[in-house]
Amino acid sequence: MNKFNKLSRRDFLKATGGISAGLVFGGVLPRTMLQQAAAQADGVAIWSPGDSGTVADWNMDPILQTVEAATSTDIEMLKIDWGTYIDQVNAASVSGTLPDVIGVIDHNNRALIQSWIRDGVITPFEGEIADAAPNVIAQYENNPTLNELRIDGKIYMQPVGWGDGNYPNMGLVHIRRDLLEKYGMTPPETFEAYFDFLRANIADGGTGVLFNGAGGIGSALNSFAGAYGLPVLGWVPLDEGGFGFWAIQPQIKDALLMFRGMVAEGLVDPATWSMDGGARDAYVAGQGASLIFNGGGHIGRIQNDMDLAGQGAQEWLLPALDAGMGQRGYTTEPMFWGASFLGGMSNNNPVAAARVLNYLISDEGYRLTAVGVEGVDFELVDGEIVLLPARSERGFGTEGGDTGAHPLATTIVSWVPQSWQDWALLYGQPAEFQDWYNQMWANQGMYQTQTYGLLSTTPEWIDFSPTGNELISRTFLEIANAGSDADASALFDQFVNDWLSFGGANAQAEMSDLLISIYE
Repeated sequence: MNKFNKLSRRDFLKATGGISAGLVFGGVLPRTMLQQAAAQADGVAIWSPGDSGTVADWNMDPILQTVEAATSTDIEMLKIDWGTYIDQVNAASVSGTLPDVIGVIDHNNRALIQSWIRDGVITPFEGEIADAAPNVIAQYENNPTLNELRIDGKIYMQPVGWGDGNYPNMGLVHIRRDLLEKYGMTPPETFEAYFDFLRANIADGGTGVLFNGAGGIGSALNSFAGAYGLPVLGWVPLDEGGFGFWAIQPQIKDALLMFRGMVAEGLVDPATWSMDGGARDAYVAGQGASLIFNGGGHIGRIQNDMDLAGQGAQEWLLPALDAGMGQRGYTTEPMFWGASFLGGMSNNNPVAAARVLNYLISDEGYRLTAVGVEGVDFELVDGEIVLLPARSERGFGTEGGDTGAHPLATTIVSWVPQSWQDWALLYGQPAEFQDWYNQMWANQGMYQTQTYGLLSTTPEWIDFSPTGNELISRTFLEIANAGSDADASALFDQFVNDWLSFGGANAQAEMSDLLISIYE
């Protein structure tokens, strides 16, 4: 990997004729000018999982060129298939060709991350590196929950997210508003009313509710658990003090029994149990009266896809449902998944890499990857962004109500900020659509269930988590399909006993001590 001598921003602009990116040749620096400057500029290699979308050649991509000019950096961009990504990163660390930015690793993979720290594969954001990335440091300052990501008090992870705060995101209950109107019903507030809606749909020849059930019931339990005051992630404060894992609490048995009742009555689409990612597509195509799925920008994209299907289906997201106990909520969680890291080996330039990440999560960087270059991709008319025809030819998605973002925006520093997702989804839409969308966003967070320790871990918990996760996914699926409440209850009791005896008790005690030190 080539490395270059550091070059000041002023010298870089001199090398490019003294003209900043965004103002040259319709907002794009010619590649030849960038190549002239690259002989002196810092070199940074970025790897991230996924594909390049409509970008045929990253070396010729105008958006990447703009980032290079703005950060005085020559960037080598490589997208790698998700299935081999971690293996290739590990191989690069052995061969000494580690990239400077390792994009989007599951932050829950603490064993891998700890080994990288131990072996000097990654480096923390501190000293000169932190100085180069104030926007990364601000992510932690803006959301104290992210401090659970620190390791030995240090910041190693740049959270790849869509917002700064905490908000419900997964396992949310969607329904067909057009079917509600057909059946003379209003949007359900309770599980009783929700089940009545599903019954009406089954009687009408429908198939009930869909979710991705091939790997277990997963986050589909969210609203059910919230009706008993519990989250479906993380840890909860115990009456006797300390913290307990969410899945072994007695109230989860009640939530599972209610969920089992829905399954036993035949209110779940039979295709659900073979679906591993296809529930949303089936729902959009008109199968099912309800969908338990993610929220946020997905809500608008679902409606846009329904409009494209032309069947008159109408999307509606329900606030978390009440089971009669007077409590309800969707689990609230930090608005991110995965983290990017800075290479810390001898071939790496973490300061230059930090500078690139810092730009990409700046207001300017977000607008660049979400909208494009002013004068080429958009223009400002009375302070409002107006998209230009050339934008669709430069790597930006335009079909199906997508976020519209450039591939550089994802799997590096963000999943496209929610504010820009909202902007893309609302662009050109009538006031009625905007009012509906804002109502859906409000419904998503109307009732929230607090959880703790989502981002924390300990050595015992790292070792036990694979066993615990397997027990949850297998047993909860068995409970959902049990022949009776008595069988389901017995399965849950056995699950708790197994979870504790197979290592969960010690792991829980260690995690509780950690969380007490953070929160009590």
